[in-house]
Parts: sequence; structure tokens; C-alpha cells
Amino acid sequence: MLRCQFVEDLIPEILGFNVWWPRDLLQLALVSPPWLFYARRLLYSKPCLRSFSACTRFARSIQNNPHLQSLIKGIELYPNDSRHLGFEEMHAIRIILGLDGLRSVTLGGEVAVSAERFLNCLVHSHTVRELTIDGTLIANSLSARPSFEWDEVMACKFSAVQKMRLVHLDLDIVNTSSYQLQLTDLALENVDIISGNLPWLLQNTTTLKHLRVSGESSRELDEQVSLVLDSYRLESLHYQTGSSPSWNLLLFDRSFASAASLRSLHLEGVRVDFEILSTIHARCPAMEHLYICGRYVPLTLEEWVVFVASGLFPALRMLGLPEGTFGPPFTKWTAPSKPALQKACSRRGVLLLD
Repeated sequence: MLRCQFVEDLIPEILGFNVWWPRDLLQLALVSPPWLFYARRLLYSKPCLRSFSACTRFARSIQNNPHLQSLIKGIELYPNDSRHLGFEEMHAIRIILGLDGLRSVTLGGEVAVSAERFLNCLVHSHTVRELTIDGTLIANSLSARPSFEWDEVMACKFSAVQKMRLVHLDLDIVNTSSYQLQLTDLALENVDIISGNLPWLLQNTTTLKHLRVSGESSRELDEQVSLVLDSYRLESLHYQTGSSPSWNLLLFDRSFASAASLRSLHLEGVRVDFEILSTIHARCPAMEHLYICGRYVPLTLEEWVVFVASGLFPALRMLGLPEGTFGPPFTKWTAPSKPALQKACSRRGVLLLD
């Protein structure tokens, strides 16, 4: 009986499909030395640690096996257990955040409380390109709120960061001396800005292209985003409000300067009518991608046909619309009523997204 020999060069191709759970990789690492070599590279590329005991064991492992340290390109710390943050746990976090070559760092769980304390442990912060502070796990904690203070020290440490994501936390922004970040993407999801404003964080940054902001208080969001639109050349904005829809979209007030660089706009949970659309058109004449989502849009399907045919947004290439018209009650559009809209989009060369 003929036996086919497995071609070891296929291992990286097989593991290249992003369908492997860590437990799967652990099993594959036991097959043979070649499988161990490639599986270990994936296992250690961006470990996710969800308890202080896991942090302690991981720190001990990389100390006892220094050859593993070069495999680690990112780290996610989400300790959320009853174990007290003591000397041993803090020592382990210092070892982990002292690794050289980290390009991505995520702090969540208990280490999202006064996150700057732990970020100060980063020895080689100049290599970090992606920074995330995620307070989701303890957002409803009564003992300690997830929080982050951005000051001159943080700005200096993370001047090379290109993507920053802050989630479910209180943010204090200290107005410091002028600096310039390399930030291209900024996301704030359910962040309460306790003091300061976003331009204080961004300062003289010229690379910011993409801003994503979501939260409950539309008025506070409007003010913060308006300041950014007014001062920075954004290319895309994703703006989402929660249970309190914005009935007066201040961020596109005509009194502000033109946001001529904006090419893509995604609005969700916002009341959008003809007045809002014409105001956006006046501020953002080069808009190419427009997405309107949520249940607070009072425009009927017929009115959207008129909008498309009106010639607003002459550079428009993609259009995404809600599934119906806000009432009350909310009226969902039916398939037979959509051909007129599709035809109007086709005439203008606009792709209508499902």
C-alpha cells in the first residue's frame, strides 16, 4: 500500500486560513516539530490574557523561554478576576509590557482603570502602532470606573501610534505644549470626555484621516466632532448616537468652515431630512460615500428618489439608506417600491447598497 508523504511546505498555507482557535493550534503544535514551529508563531503573535494569573504564568513562560519573545508582536490584557492586583501581578505586567517589538497593545478589564499607570510600564512604546483601551468588561462596575488620562507624557510615549481606539471609559485630556502625532485612525466608542476636548489630544497632527465616534449624548458628540471637522482634514467620519437621537445635527452647522476633504460619511441614530442633507452638501461638496442608518430618518422612499435626482453630492459613488421611514410608526419599505430608487441611482452612476 502506497503512503503519501505530507509536504511540510504546505503547513504555513494551511495555517494561513484564519479559522484556527488557540486550542486547535495547541493540538497541531503536538503533531511534529514543523507543525510546532508554525503553530507557535501564530499562538504567540498576539496573546490575549484574561486573568491576572494568566498574566503571571505568561510572564514566567517568556522569562524562562527568551526565544519566544521575538514572536510576540502584540498583546491584549483583559484581566477581570477576583485576584488582587499585588506585587506579583504588577511585576508580571511590567515584564509583559517591557517586551521589545510590540506593535499592538490593548488594555482592558482591571487594567483599564487609570490605564495610564500601566502604559507607563511600556519600555519600547516607540514601536507601538495600534493602541486600544477597552473598559467594556467593567463599564458597569461600582468600585472603579475605567478611565484614561491623556497628557504630555502619553503624547510623547505614543507619538508613533497610527490607530487609537478608546472604548467605554472616562477620558481626561490635558492641554499641553504643542506636539505632532502620526495618528491616522481615531475611534471613541461610548467615551465620556470629562475634561478637555479632542483637538487638545490631536494638537498639530496632520495625518488624521478617519474618525469614528459613538455614544449616548448627541449634543456633546456634536460639539467634539465639530471641533475636529473644523480643524483637521478628515476623509471619513462614522458618527453614531444611541438612545437619544440628534434632532439638530450641530456638527454640520453652516457657521463652521467647509469640510471639503471629507469623502465618506456614515450616520446612525441621527435625524436626517432634506435640510440636513443640503447642509452636509454645503460643507462636504466632495462626498463620495454616504451611509444613513437607523430608525430616525423621516424621509420616504419617494423623497429619496427626489434627493438622488436633485444632483446633490455630484461626486457621490455609493449610497446606503435605512430600511424604512420613521413615523411614528416606523414603516419598512417593501421590495416592489424600490425600483424607482434603483433607477435614479443608476442614472447617476451611484451604487445603491443593500
